[in-house]
Amino acid sequence: MYRKLLFVLLGLGLMSGPLAADDSPLRQPVVGTHALTGITLVAAPGTEIADATLVVRDGVVVDAGSGVEIPAGARVHDFGDNDADLRVYPGLIDAWVPVSFGDEDKKADDDDKGPDLRPGQYPHPLVTPGRTLNSSHWPASKVADLRQAGFTTAALVPDSGLFRGRAAVVNLSEGRLGGNVLEPAYFQGVSLAARTDNRQFPSSLMGTVALFRQVMLDAAWQAEARSAWQKNPSQTRPQFLEGLVPLEDYLDGSGLMVFESADMLDSLRIADLAGEFDLKPWMVGHGHEYQRLDSLAETGLGQILPLDFPDAPDVDGNDRDISLIELRHWQAAPENPARVIDSGLPVVFTSHPHGSANALYDNLARALENGLDAETALAALTTEPAKMLGLDDRLGRLARGYIANFIVVEGELMTEAPVIREVWIDGRQHVLGEFEPPEVEPAGKWDLVMKTGEMGDIEAELKLSGKAPVLSGEFVVMGMPVPLAEARVSGKRLKVRIDGAGLGMPGNINFSLDIDGERATGKGSSPMGSFGLSARRTSGPDNDEDSA
Repeated sequence: MYRKLLFVLLGLGLMSGPLAADDSPLRQPVVGTHALTGITLVAAPGTEIADATLVVRDGVVVDAGSGVEIPAGARVHDFGDNDADLRVYPGLIDAWVPVSFGDEDKKADDDDKGPDLRPGQYPHPLVTPGRTLNSSHWPASKVADLRQAGFTTAALVPDSGLFRGRAAVVNLSEGRLGGNVLEPAYFQGVSLAARTDNRQFPSSLMGTVALFRQVMLDAAWQAEARSAWQKNPSQTRPQFLEGLVPLEDYLDGSGLMVFESADMLDSLRIADLAGEFDLKPWMVGHGHEYQRLDSLAETGLGQILPLDFPDAPDVDGNDRDISLIELRHWQAAPENPARVIDSGLPVVFTSHPHGSANALYDNLARALENGLDAETALAALTTEPAKMLGLDDRLGRLARGYIANFIVVEGELMTEAPVIREVWIDGRQHVLGEFEPPEVEPAGKWDLVMKTGEMGDIEAELKLSGKAPVLSGEFVVMGMPVPLAEARVSGKRLKVRIDGAGLGMPGNINFSLDIDGERATGKGSSPMGSFGLSARRTSGPDNDEDSA
């Protein structure tokens, strides 16, 4: 109830800006020529060039390396005199980003009547293989969140159904679908976890598997029957159901399916179905692959692995009855990415199911501490997903002729909290923020007042520990504590990012505080709009360790 109430308050009280404008009429965009100099260029995993220059023109890399000549008229971004070690990496690629496709699957209110079906749709609401993303579905908040974490490309797939529809592979720049689409309909998303409401079929896993088989057999029958009729038109013409046509590409193995898997039994079940219908799908994993890795490796099927590891169990608190299975998983989960890669299976990483894409980095650091190689990790976020999506001739690395998608990072990218200064997409610069040496130490407890306008003020608390520039802590509102995704000091300014999923809302909550002694003022934004802030520190660090 509290989460819903908070969502309502933020949704109604913070709404202030206009909705994003629709796509402009068709035109060829012009972005100009840029040259980034004095950088360490990580052109691809394992390929690092010191004191390099990167030249992009109209959204495409035209030269990259050392000793590169800067074209006349180019806008030069010289990082050579910067004290920080600035590195340029290829933009990250997320191959599985579930998004809502609106109310296309809306059920009828009358249980007896059953679900509404569109004309030509297969006669079951969970079977919508022809769905594709359009501009009205564009998830602007999710796109901004991914961009903030250094992702420049993603596959946006419908988040519901058995045969969910086809993923759109898009760049993640500002604007909407028209200016970002790379492949409007690439792979088919599938989930055996799909169930219907109102006690309709299927209401169990057995039923969903049976429905999957029936749909595939129906698609094969329709394709064969129509082919036979076209060869001999004198026979009775078979009925035609347009909702099955999008599945015909998968009958001969030419199309890619991606199954979302719930556990190891589900993974092996998917592998059996793939063999039954001669499919070569990829799977979205679950983190338990290590449990039966030999069996999984025999399938040879590619894995899209979430980096989502359990927190350490509180064995000294209320969770003394934690099971041995849970303890073993807590210990083994961070080793899972390295072990799956070592098995020889193709692997890419995804930010799913984190509410905030930045949450990936904390678990990525844990995986690196447990056997994962840093270059391999970078490949699983760049070159490997580009290959999986059929775009490795233009994405995943920085070389002549490739799309100018890259990120500017202060220091290393493969760390728990990388400092991403800029994200470039299609040669367009998105400045995320530059940080100055800290001039304040804000550790301690702060009372906040969020000024939402028409809905009044919302009181909250910010608890900070550690030493600037990077701190940790939690945000508490209406009695609900949420860990901070990021807290960083630049000069006298504290910048905070919170994963809104912990409060029942999509996207991030971001705010900054300009600190003056024990008081501060600032502003922030949620997925729904902006708000003002005032703050007062009520106590210092809890102990000497926090301030050390």
